[in-house]
Amino acid sequence: MNKKNLILVALVICSSVLFSGCGKKKTVTTPVKTNKQTIVEMELSNTEKPYVALIPRTDGHELTLKVNNIPSKITNAEYELIYTAEDEGLEMEKGVNGTQKISGTSFEKKLLLGSESCTNGCKYKYDEGITGGTLSITFTTDDDKFYKFEAPFNIKNSAEIKKLGYISLDSEGFKVTGTITSKSDFFIAIKNVSAYSIFSNGTGSGKISAIEPSTITKSDKNTFVGDYLIQ
Repeated sequence: MNKKNLILVALVICSSVLFSGCGKKKTVTTPVKTNKQTIVEMELSNTEKPYVALIPRTDGHELTLKVNNIPSKITNAEYELIYTAEDEGLEMEKGVNGTQKISGTSFEKKLLLGSESCTNGCKYKYDEGITGGTLSITFTTDDDKFYKFEAPFNIKNSAEIKKLGYISLDSEGFKVTGTITSKSDFFIAIKNVSAYSIFSNGTGSGKISAIEPSTITKSDKNTFVGDYLIQ
């Protein structure tokens, strides 16, 4: 075989090898490990569940969230306050949220019902026409367990209660009727664990004439403020 033929044979062999590599290739799949956490709801008795208070400021533009009786196993809380406000004649949903590291049996947070700008001295724009909303708090532990508190709330001032003659939580069927004597105070009604609660920046003095439903009781009927026990 001459040199020219040897070169041709070599080219044929190389071409066969190259084209054989264009066939079906084997795909190797590398498994990806994912770290999925399973969150489990905690079982707490009523005496173990946190007690929640929403206390309005004297002008009603800020609320103080106070949470007590927090079990020692809870290490973190995530809270969200959703409410409806009026903006240029339109109803808009607004909200305040945040997280809190738990290092004891209680914590306290200020919830501004509006916005603030502190670039050159603090300026505030308060939301108006707020009548109520929903408060949600999710308590979690280090071993991925949680307890969720969620409740409606209603906010009224003294003048509104005097005009209506009551304060209520319509979604719960809870209503307190009576005459109120405190002046220029704000009141918040909220559903707690085993009671309805009314909080105020003042004493909430007045005279309660009726509580609905009839299964709910309150010991001191000379003030709207306090816990209304669910029987």
